[in-house]
Amino acid sequence: MRTLRVRVKTEKLTKFKKDRMRKITGRDTRIIEEYVKIIRKEEEKVIRKISKQGEIRLKVHKGKLDELTLTTTKKTNKKKRTVVPYDLKKKFPNCSHDEFQECRDVAVQLYEQGYNKKKNKKRKKGYILPPVKRARKQLINKNRFIIKHLPKGKNTLSRWWVGIRDSLDTQKRKKRTHRRLWIPLEMSEYHQKEIRKGQVKSLELKYNSQKNSWWVNFQITIIPQADLYKKKKVDSSLLPPAVLGIDLGEKIPGAGVLLTSTGKISPNHIFFWKMKEWKKRKYIYQQKIRRLQRKLAKKKNTCKDKRSNKGYQTLKKLRKRYQTLSHAYLYAFINELWKDIVELTQDYNLVVVVGYPKGVHSKLRKKVMNQDYRPQNSSTRFTRKKVHPWNYYQIVTLLRRMCLLNGLEPERILTLQEYLTSSLCSKCGRKTIRPVRGLVYCSHCHYTLHSDLTGAINIGKLFLRFLFRPRASTLVDYLTGQHFSLTFYTSFRGLNQWLK
Repeated sequence: MRTLRVRVKTEKLTKFKKDRMRKITGRDTRIIEEYVKIIRKEEEKVIRKISKQGEIRLKVHKGKLDELTLTTTKKTNKKKRTVVPYDLKKKFPNCSHDEFQECRDVAVQLYEQGYNKKKNKKRKKGYILPPVKRARKQLINKNRFIIKHLPKGKNTLSRWWVGIRDSLDTQKRKKRTHRRLWIPLEMSEYHQKEIRKGQVKSLELKYNSQKNSWWVNFQITIIPQADLYKKKKVDSSLLPPAVLGIDLGEKIPGAGVLLTSTGKISPNHIFFWKMKEWKKRKYIYQQKIRRLQRKLAKKKNTCKDKRSNKGYQTLKKLRKRYQTLSHAYLYAFINELWKDIVELTQDYNLVVVVGYPKGVHSKLRKKVMNQDYRPQNSSTRFTRKKVHPWNYYQIVTLLRRMCLLNGLEPERILTLQEYLTSSLCSKCGRKTIRPVRGLVYCSHCHYTLHSDLTGAINIGKLFLRFLFRPRASTLVDYLTGQHFSLTFYTSFRGLNQWLK
């Protein structure tokens, strides 16, 4: 679940709407406060103990809470509930049964989080609980909550509207159907993209007294990016065969080349997943952390009380933010890969081959003898810093999982060891020279190419060598150790020209 905060166009609201919103939020906060009081009074009847992993947790029984607070006209367990010890329907007549249950759910959450007496034993006698914030929460339903997007020219006030149930006058008019209170929203392109990513499950209306403005909090369940890019299934056996070789790097996170039956690489078949925006964000946080660490290192007697020191607290927060950002960066990179794979599966009978750089971290740390017979690091400090945060095993496993969950066969996603793939020429297969970082030059055939692209081509060719020059009847996945029969790849015989 994710919350998306959107501003309401308060300057375009009428006095009637503002008054209604104020009354609805005020009524709901009072109901929530009443529910919290009832739970605290009737703890023995309402609360039940649940043991999870050896820990005893207290949870509120919602059904028993309804028996104490809400009356029913229909039969429940062969009896009508006409009399209740705490009748909230008499106290708040301008509220529907569903809205009472919504307020009950909010009160239960508040109680379980911080309003529980047993959780807060250290509080003093004169301690007063904090007031419940003005909030209106609704679960999504056709009868309670609607989002509408109008086309251009239909409405000058706003294109995005939210319809909330207005049940203040329904009992006075003696009607079952409720009115709707339509609220205009200030939706940017970012908000529209985020809403399209998942499904809106609930809504929360809040008032900010300092800014004198209303806000709407949408609670969204995010669907995996792979589900959004699903297309119609095509019979892959009728499509032309192709192999996508992916080389995972340090400066450029990933590079890919598509090997088709034409025997040539067109510019449309070259992929670079650079992730520039995410890199900028990471770099900003890295600089902040470095500066703070240097300041704290220069100061004296800072390590005695780390909890009381503000510098260490801010450093801890920055590190946590950087950690969350790096996780998001990883998932964004996998989604970018998946988008291109989905598009290619519509046009080709595709097999994805990922080169797995096993033991990269240990190789970079290895020391080599210098010309003066002194130990020296095999790589620079710059490359070690770049490679250190990358978890290649996690990248490959997440990509594999996403492909399998969305209908691709396990035979179509393979991992092979990328030993000497970026240092060998993709034309003649001999050792190359690197005049500049990121560029490969072959002295035999005078062929120059980007090092990541040569690696991707050689990874694709390595898969084809296993098919056309087999050492066994099965093909082994390097990461999982699964055996796949070569009969599945009979349609890829048209790609043998890549090995000539």
